[in-house]
Amino acid sequence: MNKEIFSKLILFFLIPVQLLIFTFLVPPFQKPDEQSHFEKALIISRGYLFCKKKSNNIIKLEKKYIDFIKNPYLDLLTHGGSSKLPLPIFLRSLSSNNQLSKKIDFNIDHLCSFPIISYLPQAFTLIITSLFKLNPILSLYFGRLAISILGYFWFLYLYRKIADNYKLILLFTFALPMTLHQISSFSYDVLHIMLALTFFVLIMNYRLKKKINCWQYFKLFFVLFLFLSSKKIGYETFFLFVFLIPFEIKPMIISSLIFIPFYFLSKFSGSYDLQSSLTNQVINPTHQLSFLLLNPINIIKVVIITTIQRLSFYLQSLIGIFGWLEYGLDPLSYLLYGLFFVYLLLNINLPKKYMLNIKGNFLLSKLKIIQFFKRFFIV
Repeated sequence: MNKEIFSKLILFFLIPVQLLIFTFLVPPFQKPDEQSHFEKALIISRGYLFCKKKSNNIIKLEKKYIDFIKNPYLDLLTHGGSSKLPLPIFLRSLSSNNQLSKKIDFNIDHLCSFPIISYLPQAFTLIITSLFKLNPILSLYFGRLAISILGYFWFLYLYRKIADNYKLILLFTFALPMTLHQISSFSYDVLHIMLALTFFVLIMNYRLKKKINCWQYFKLFFVLFLFLSSKKIGYETFFLFVFLIPFEIKPMIISSLIFIPFYFLSKFSGSYDLQSSLTNQVINPTHQLSFLLLNPINIIKVVIITTIQRLSFYLQSLIGIFGWLEYGLDPLSYLLYGLFFVYLLLNINLPKKYMLNIKGNFLLSKLKIIQFFKRFFIV
């Protein structure tokens, strides 16, 4: 099987089939944090964009959505470990005509730190389902399908635009099970992934050009700004991506243009969450840092102990993307995608001038090291 047939098989068969499976065969709220993401998209679709105070933010939502969010069998399925989906009840829920429009109180404190921009596509789908009076469970599946279609055709556009030398890298990243699992979910990760891939395509294509004009610079910084503003507080290290841009003017000027608006956006979207995390009595980053800095040997001890205890988890996380760790796959899946990764390495031959320079590799390595240690000490 030659490279072109192999790529088309993945593009037009494997990816669409997996997206459909992940869209319709995964029960509601069984994707990572999908319940919270659904709640955030729902309140945005109802016009609630910001939390107005530090705590006790109460809004009015339709009772049919509250009943769906607090559904007992979905809650057991999510938190009950070995619980199974009661299929007869689930099928009845699909065809139910629950149109309870009575509004009741709903606390949204736990949603205050989520960035608005990441939920706009999902919120739009919920506006559409409200117009057609679909019940909540069908609304969720419609939203999943719409976002899957959006992500898939967005990816096809990027795949067509990227330079041939980098097509396999893009294909491998998008075809990962965790990518497709998230692309087909009610999650802010959809925009994160697609904006990151868009930034990658622009960077790789522009590196092949002898000179970059102002419009191309603008597109690079605009996509990066959207990516940064779509992240929650805690992902500030992605700001280092600004140094991957092949600019000719001083880095500090450019970084300031990106960082200043991003800083204010983070204040609007997540300041309450940041305050609470710094005073949390269970996981307190300030106390953790004090413990580590008190004796440098503590850092080595934590890294060694954590690595020994969770080695299998970290090995599985190699297949993860953008910091999201997927550890629910069977060993065969890891083997198959590992072979895919080897195939990718063997079939990409880049001229030396197209590879990242020492500075670029150093900054990327620094980013990964920061993210790696963050898992040990902050989470």
